[in-house]
Amino acid sequence: HEARAPGSPTPMSIKLNFEPHAALVGGGILGVATVGKLLLTGRILGISGALKGAVENGDLSPWRLSFLGGLVAAGVLDGVWDPNQIAEPGVSLAKTVIAGLLVGAGSGMGNGCTSGHGICGNSRLSPRSMAYTGIFMASGFLCATVFNTNRELGIDSNFSAINNMITPAAETLTGWLSIAGAATAAFLGVGSVAAVASKKNDGDRTKFHKLLDTVAEALAGFTFGLGLTVSGMRRAAKVSGFLSATRASFDPSLMLVMGGAMALAVPGFAIASKKKAPACTKEFSIPKNRKIDDRLMLGGVLFGFGWGLAGLCPGPAIVSMAARPTQKLGAWIASVLGGMVIQKYIPSP
Repeated sequence: HEARAPGSPTPMSIKLNFEPHAALVGGGILGVATVGKLLLTGRILGISGALKGAVENGDLSPWRLSFLGGLVAAGVLDGVWDPNQIAEPGVSLAKTVIAGLLVGAGSGMGNGCTSGHGICGNSRLSPRSMAYTGIFMASGFLCATVFNTNRELGIDSNFSAINNMITPAAETLTGWLSIAGAATAAFLGVGSVAAVASKKNDGDRTKFHKLLDTVAEALAGFTFGLGLTVSGMRRAAKVSGFLSATRASFDPSLMLVMGGAMALAVPGFAIASKKKAPACTKEFSIPKNRKIDDRLMLGGVLFGFGWGLAGLCPGPAIVSMAARPTQKLGAWIASVLGGMVIQKYIPSP
């Protein structure tokens, strides 16, 4: 499943480009999904958390399946829209499996990943999330550098990404902004329908609200999946380019993705803190634990090493698997689920 140039028997050499417009707009789309999910359903957007609940507790609640289904739908749509997309090189199958186990165990122990902690937790100034993010970033940098993940992914580490910035065509940028606008309108539409239904029922949440909750979750997953595609974060090469900070190919796009998402998520959480309840459910389900413990830190280390080893994270992998399935993506996702099971038996330090 290595990417190859047309007619070429050798693996493609990937030259990374800094893409600030795609990163910022894509991050903004992630922010729209995060805020929309929060204000409508009361839940934070955490992909590993959604997976962990299903694997560890057998929780197949409609909201959980709808959210994950939305992610899959975004990948399927991208696969139909761009059927000729090429699967870029990945690390060896053995490293893929190890990376998946580490990401699964680490996100399970830390109760989150780049979405739940990186975007949502940091946006609400959670000490746990800030500590976890710092740890997994550091361990990701270390692992990608020591094991030279760039080389295995076919990245030309001597080609400067920053000096070769790409500016999208006006038509392309307009299309990305249209996605953000359409998603925002859709969330507002669901919220308006929920408000009307609440008014007719003296503020009570009805079965119709449960249906709207499911719709909102599917919309959040779908929007987040589109944001991952626009931002370029589905590409393991872009992640490795960021984590390999000592190389000339260093690509700071991920920082802009996080910044774009948090620019909306920070005020979104501020708004939520002033509301009595979300639009579709009875209460907000925002974690209140602020304790930084050893299990959280160990989880951050494991997650970061797995992330740096293969450049993959649960959300991007799920969307990419739906868009263009490969053996390695399937193995990685299966390993993540296995790691989430195994972590239950890892004693706390």
